[in-house]
Amino acid sequence: MEAFVPLLLLCLLVYSPHPSSSLPMCTNFRAPVTANEPLAFCPSYKGRVCCDSTKDSKLQRQFEAMDIKDPDCASAIKSILCAACDQFSANLFKVESQIRSVPVLCDSPNSQDSSLSKQSETSFCTNVWDTCQNVSMRNSPFAPSLQGAGGLPENTSSKLTDLWQSRNDFCTAFGGKPDDSNQCFNGSPILLNLTQTPVPPKGLCLERLGDKGYINMAAHPDGSDRAFFSDLPGKIWLTTIPSHDSREPLGLDESSPFVDLTDQVKFDTVFGLMGIAFHPNFSKNALSRQQNTSTTKMYSVRS
Repeated sequence: MEAFVPLLLLCLLVYSPHPSSSLPMCTNFRAPVTANEPLAFCPSYKGRVCCDSTKDSKLQRQFEAMDIKDPDCASAIKSILCAACDQFSANLFKVESQIRSVPVLCDSPNSQDSSLSKQSETSFCTNVWDTCQNVSMRNSPFAPSLQGAGGLPENTSSKLTDLWQSRNDFCTAFGGKPDDSNQCFNGSPILLNLTQTPVPPKGLCLERLGDKGYINMAAHPDGSDRAFFSDLPGKIWLTTIPSHDSREPLGLDESSPFVDLTDQVKFDTVFGLMGIAFHPNFSKNALSRQQNTSTTKMYSVRS
């Protein structure tokens, strides 16, 4: 039996820039967008960012509620809160494992790799400790409760020295160093090196569009917003993908499949229709459903 590699996998994203680069991504797992207007609270974040005006205002309210009297400490804490707007915020906040209260603070004088802008040659985590260790703030994002220990009552004022015994303990909890796959925050936005052309991602990632358990999805070869969906028993549907964030249903009529191969597919607990491949000239020679059926290669493969 001939094996088959699907043409396109649902939510497969292949990215292949410089090996030590990180992929710009927000903490909601979406790509950063170009801001329609400057951010009022976090104006240093321009171009492609992970904040809109609503999130920017929310960060401002959070900062004001902290009631930090020392201007130097306030400036450092503001930059930490605004890191949520960074185009690399998903990497800074480590959302692949758990969402952190603050980004990973650079705790060594290392610079970022050559594919990104050079970072500060001082330890930002050390600077935060030295600047804020004796400054009171409400609802501190550095409370040990966020690291798994006992929590603090809401609106409680505390100093870093109330929460952590030493700078070493503080930076062990919140610090980190940049490496081949991660970034750390040094107080300013991470910018791509403008001397290099970023390699765009290859692939397609879709929102969940319905409750049906389709086993395969393949984009139409004509490059339109249509896609083929299939299930294990052997039915294939063609439908138009709704616009991003439209909240419109997929609009797939299960009673009218594009192709029905259930009489040709061996379907049981370990067999079924697992993939779809298209004739190289599919978009030109697929003039009818009958031709589409004859020019589309489908295989029942062992799962």
